[in-house]
Amino acid sequence: MFKKFAAVCLVVLSVFAFTGLPACAADKYPSKPIKMVVGYAPGGGVDTTARIFAKYAEEFLGQPVVITNVAGGGGSIGAREVLKARPDGYTLLWMHEAILSGYITGVAKFSWEEFTPLGKAVSTCDAIVVKADSPWKTIDEFMAYLKDNPGKVKMPVEIGSMSQLELAAIDNAAGGKRIVAVSGGGGATRIPKLLGGFLDAASLNAPSIPQYVKDGSLRPLAVCTPERSPFFPELPTLMERGYDVNKPFNMYVFGPKGLPKDVVERVSGALKKFSEDERVKKDLAAILAAPSFMTPDEQAKYLTDLTVYLQGVAKKAGINQK
Repeated sequence: MFKKFAAVCLVVLSVFAFTGLPACAADKYPSKPIKMVVGYAPGGGVDTTARIFAKYAEEFLGQPVVITNVAGGGGSIGAREVLKARPDGYTLLWMHEAILSGYITGVAKFSWEEFTPLGKAVSTCDAIVVKADSPWKTIDEFMAYLKDNPGKVKMPVEIGSMSQLELAAIDNAAGGKRIVAVSGGGGATRIPKLLGGFLDAASLNAPSIPQYVKDGSLRPLAVCTPERSPFFPELPTLMERGYDVNKPFNMYVFGPKGLPKDVVERVSGALKKFSEDERVKKDLAAILAAPSFMTPDEQAKYLTDLTVYLQGVAKKAGINQK
């Protein structure tokens, strides 16, 4: 009798070992550290906000979140790594709207719809900035000059990024074919070029601006988000001034397609707790960002609507699209 029982147990254990399933009930997610891929180098806005999430993640998830930087391709290389990962919730992506722009501009071969949305976590903004000694004191003066002087204003762009579509929207609003697009990366390279006179204006993310405004070297004219920024409440939006420019700057979490429902709910719940935590609010405020939660369904609808808008921008600007 004992031999028969032992033989049955051996068979059962062998099956579990072969299939990779535990012999007891499946471990509750998460049961080990989670890799969060950031498609940019350490130190930028995407990386910094991801690390603030990772700082508190173990409290909200019960396991640490390990940031892994996979830079290149405007974030697309890191995104591709998550796209191909096993859909078990242990490889996730921290990403902003570049997950839309790469596909819309034809640079990336995948769209955000090939991922599982897990929620929106953080929001900040971009602002149109000029040198403090620039003749443009307001966004209306700047846009009027653009309209009347095609080919006279140089602004930076990174092909395939949101900056390409943002620049296209500004150019469209001024009548089209007005801006001279100059190849340029993030704020670390744009600011020296702007200060050195190689650029006439630039769109810069909020965390990179304050020190230059304080020392009197740069002047922000307007923010590019649909609503005014709490960090620059005196600045108008381009939209409110009548210019059809909508460039949000939010951080979202995505997973591979086919994530189990319990994983989606667990990560989304952690993002909600993250957004409500006073320590998080303080840490994000220090870099001119704020927690901003969306459920996965809200995130999906928001990105769907934004995609339609950006496709319209690209079409009007003559940008090759998917």
